[in-house]
Amino acid sequence: MRIHVEGYGCSMNLAETEMIRGHAKENGASIGSVPDSDFLVVNTCAVKEQTEFKMLSRIRKLNQAAEKNGSQLIVFGCLPKVSPHLIEGISPNIIHMGPDLEKLSQVLGIKEAPFSPSINALRDNPNVTIMPINRGCTNFCTFCGTKFARGNVKSFPIEHLKRRFVSSLPDSKEFWLTSQDTGAYGLDIGTSLPELLRGLLLVQGEYRIRIGMMNPHHLRRIYDSLVPLFSDRRVYRFLHIPLQAGSNRILNLMRRGYTVEQYYELIENLRRDVPDITIATDVIAGFPTETEGEFSETLEAIKETAPDIVNISRFGARPGTIAASMNGQLHGRIKKERSRRLASLCRAISFRQNGRMLGKTERVFVSEEGVKGRFMGRSSNYKPVIISEDLRGKFADVEITSVFPTYLEARVISAEREKPVLRGLLAAK
Repeated sequence: MRIHVEGYGCSMNLAETEMIRGHAKENGASIGSVPDSDFLVVNTCAVKEQTEFKMLSRIRKLNQAAEKNGSQLIVFGCLPKVSPHLIEGISPNIIHMGPDLEKLSQVLGIKEAPFSPSINALRDNPNVTIMPINRGCTNFCTFCGTKFARGNVKSFPIEHLKRRFVSSLPDSKEFWLTSQDTGAYGLDIGTSLPELLRGLLLVQGEYRIRIGMMNPHHLRRIYDSLVPLFSDRRVYRFLHIPLQAGSNRILNLMRRGYTVEQYYELIENLRRDVPDITIATDVIAGFPTETEGEFSETLEAIKETAPDIVNISRFGARPGTIAASMNGQLHGRIKKERSRRLASLCRAISFRQNGRMLGKTERVFVSEEGVKGRFMGRSSNYKPVIISEDLRGKFADVEITSVFPTYLEARVISAEREKPVLRGLLAAK
């Protein structure tokens, strides 16, 4: 049996795509391309309306290939849970299911297993290990359909995650702790993200850990125990904390569980307690009933908090959500205009924030190939750093020579020429 697997969307989706490949290969399947595979599996994202359009376009193309080649198309992931009727409208021959590896295994005729840290992933980038630490979230945001696909929080035990961490270390040196909300980790099993992080940092060696997105109310809850861990250089000084809106009325309609004032306080404290931290955030433009004045409050919030990275979304109704049926839906023209104003502001702020890195010396982990024959690493605060030398899988000391809104350029001062041998790794408990 030959299987082709491709995935889109968040880092959780990317991790699960790698696990599907690894699980299939471990159970006798070979990994193929679209034309020569018996099964075509596409792991989909449905977080945004625009993303859904792209997914449907890709599904149509894969369905045409499946019909031509006599293969079976399987649409997997969030889209089948959020908009199954759209998939069924393309072809009744498409098998579709939510993010359930056991069910997929049944269809493929291989050993059934759930997603877990024990699944050996077939990684896209051998230098980076994406580690899902929990599935689901505690929020009931009125605009989000992901809850339908992922459900409530289910955390993986620390000892299982630590075993995966240790077993990946001989090859990978960068680890992404990911989930729908990393701040919710452990709520269901009596532990926490800081406890997990402390356990991982007991493992000796030089590596880097990136903490994935967490919602502000969870960060407020674990702040005092999490922030001291950023003093370990092996933890990227980076946090992704969604704002979504600068108006308390809109945040209340979204059911976000925090106020603008609380968000301001969080960011102020982080800037004070974690020097040079990179803050990423999310903003939705044009939520139902959002007035021009309330949008101006969002612009003001971005100016005040000065995030390094802003993921901007125009509001798009997700099927079955409360926001989809709210009165006061805004015209697409208004949402487009507001997102453009946000983008212009955010680009200027990002350029200014990156400008503070000019001339600094940084130790970067070089993880992947860039464009135009160059290579990309990450600074201690997770800024993308472009260098000309192929040092993938190695650490290098560099000097930042140029800055741009979305990346930095640097010259190599010194670097490892061979991958270091890690000594004294602690065995996972």
